[in-house]
Amino acid sequence: MSREQSKQQDGERRLNIGLVVANVEDDFSNKICKGAMRAAEMADVNLFIFPAKYLDHREDELADTKQAYEYQYNALIDFANAGTLDMVLICISSIGYLSSKERCDEVLSRFKGIPLMLLASAKEGHSSIVYDNRAGLSDAVRYLIRDKKKTRIGMLAGSRDNMDANERLEVYKTVLEEEGIGVDERLICYTNYSSACENTVEAFLIENSDVEALVCANDSVAQAAYQVLKRQNRVIGQDVLVTGFDDIDEAVRMTPQLATVRADAELLGHRAVMEAQQMLCGQPRGGAIHPKNFTVKTEFILRESASGQTELDNINREYLEEYRQRLKMMLDMNHSLNIVNRDTLMFGADNVRDYTKILDVFNVSVIHDYYLYLFKAPRTYLPGKRFKKPEEIYLRAYRNGDEVKELPRVDQRMKFERMYENPYLQKERKTYILIDIYSREQQYGVLMCDLPYEYLHYLEALCYQVSIAVKVKELFSVQEGLLAEKEDMLRKLEQENLALDNISNKDELTGICNRRGFFTKAEKMLVRKEFAGKRVAAVYADLNYLKQINDRFGHEEGDFSLKSCAAALESALGSGGVVGRIGGDEFAGLLVLEKNEEAEEIRVRMKAYLNEVNESAGKCYPIMASLGIMERRITGELQLKELLEQADDLLYEEKKKKGPFM
Repeated sequence: MSREQSKQQDGERRLNIGLVVANVEDDFSNKICKGAMRAAEMADVNLFIFPAKYLDHREDELADTKQAYEYQYNALIDFANAGTLDMVLICISSIGYLSSKERCDEVLSRFKGIPLMLLASAKEGHSSIVYDNRAGLSDAVRYLIRDKKKTRIGMLAGSRDNMDANERLEVYKTVLEEEGIGVDERLICYTNYSSACENTVEAFLIENSDVEALVCANDSVAQAAYQVLKRQNRVIGQDVLVTGFDDIDEAVRMTPQLATVRADAELLGHRAVMEAQQMLCGQPRGGAIHPKNFTVKTEFILRESASGQTELDNINREYLEEYRQRLKMMLDMNHSLNIVNRDTLMFGADNVRDYTKILDVFNVSVIHDYYLYLFKAPRTYLPGKRFKKPEEIYLRAYRNGDEVKELPRVDQRMKFERMYENPYLQKERKTYILIDIYSREQQYGVLMCDLPYEYLHYLEALCYQVSIAVKVKELFSVQEGLLAEKEDMLRKLEQENLALDNISNKDELTGICNRRGFFTKAEKMLVRKEFAGKRVAAVYADLNYLKQINDRFGHEEGDFSLKSCAAALESALGSGGVVGRIGGDEFAGLLVLEKNEEAEEIRVRMKAYLNEVNESAGKCYPIMASLGIMERRITGELQLKELLEQADDLLYEEKKKKGPFM
């Protein structure tokens, strides 16, 4: 009898363990997942992986607008906050490596009633599994002192707010003191805790040109040090010795190979799952779990950057077969994703309500199970804000092997807490990855699937593909709704015989003329005998950022902006002018100018009016408008349409100058 059959007969429930990691493209998070996935299989527990990113913006994200929405992945942190998970393992030190201790504590405080185990960091009241960083790093610093006889040893210490960086700095100081070398604060350089710190490192090395060795807080900082030292024509391993920390895959491919402290992330992930299983075994869900603390040893790995000697046997040879396998998998997955791209392009309005089409498209041979969870409507998730998990979510469709099913509408809605124990999950043990589905500031839900470890590097590609598929489906749905509205409108117009003569000339929202009323009054103004030969100003105005105001603050605020813009234009033209709303956010005006009156005064008056509204209304967004103003003499040949088109051309040029919203 198999263990699975034995569990079913005994009524024993399989444990559900969550794992929250940072970017799975990073070696640390990737190896954590590898160890945890292997341990989950050995321990016969279900593992749910939530691949977030980083709590706060990185400098490169701020500089690159294409990365401006990377924060969306952090919504997955709150997806892990579900009572149907027996314990959540969380790498808060890597997720929050750019953040303060208070920021990290706030994230941990969200998991009320769910046992937590912190990986690579510790906090009172929670279980933890941490590296014995002191052993490996102490050996590295002592090697530089005892074996290489170095005394001018600098420390690229990482961020002052990072817990790991602070611990490693303390080890560095302690070893120096134990070896009889005083700590020189001038030899300590605080940096960005990533490779984006070259400028800081370069300034430090210029100021401390006599430094003999560099102890780097992690391998990413060491990569930056390599670049700076090479620009300075200093030979690494000879002129300056360098050590890192983490032993990322790139360490043995750097030139020269990087001596580093091996903090085995795979072992950390494996041990965390095994210890969690032991702690939970026999405990009722929701019962008190006494926190426990565990350690994993680190080891100093001596390589050429510290020894000065090339060890040919280590140069990438152990990776050759792995690269061959990765290349084959890459080719297979790329082909699968090309098919996904092709089939997504085939979406049409005929399958707008058929969610199985999305899972039909994602027919990737290495993934067997998919569960498409979507919100009832997209949820706005703004940068700097917390994503609040919903009470309910909809299982729109699922796939087990070749079978794709869409649930009846009445069965799709479920409590958010039940996502990880829905009745359609496979009975055998599984590891599921949650793939975020988003577009710009909108969260749509998640795709939960059993993506194998070997294909984790394709997680972002799958995220983008499923997000595109859901977005395209939404656009077709909107299109279908608009077409239905159009047909309904045409039918009503036909039934009522349009009755144009009975339509009011007034715009209902703003109280000024509508398009029909404006053209009627303006054309009459141009043919009045007393205005012949006088100057006339045609104004074409556009309320800026209406869509953004509607999306962020609601349509009531959008209506307020429209009414304010109409009032501003009406005030600017005065009682002698004609003003109309001729489109959604477009306005037009016509004014016969007095002898000494300049057309540009209209712009000044309208801007002053809107400034006063912005100051007095107390809104958290600005109300602004772009104007095109065309001045002509009234003659028998002057046409209103031509005059407005010329004003519209000027408006187009004006709109190019407007800045970003808020």
